[in-house]
Amino acid sequence: MKYLLFILLFILLVLQATWIFIDARKKGEKYYWLWGLFGLLNVPSSLIIYILVTRYEISKCPKCGASIKKSYKYCPYCGNMLKTLLCPHCGREIKDEWVYCPNCSKKLKE
Repeated sequence: MKYLLFILLFILLVLQATWIFIDARKKGEKYYWLWGLFGLLNVPSSLIIYILVTRYEISKCPKCGASIKKSYKYCPYCGNMLKTLLCPHCGREIKDEWVYCPNCSKKLKE
């Protein structure tokens, strides 16, 4: 019975470390292999720490479908503009290629 408990704990540690490793690599974490090793330390606190530290807003690029951070202004894979630009004078939505704002007629670019 005692050995069965150790075997179960070992299986849980390996499964946790594997899931953390795969998830960190999929999210583009720089040191995904280190997160995987961290997952071998103990159950479940390593998993809880990983989830709390690495959860940031992820979205998909509408053009290429790549997973990217919501804070990005442009997609690093296809160069598509992700955030809407606002006129500095009136606050309305504008396009990058416009020279004048169609709402307030102020010049946008020099």
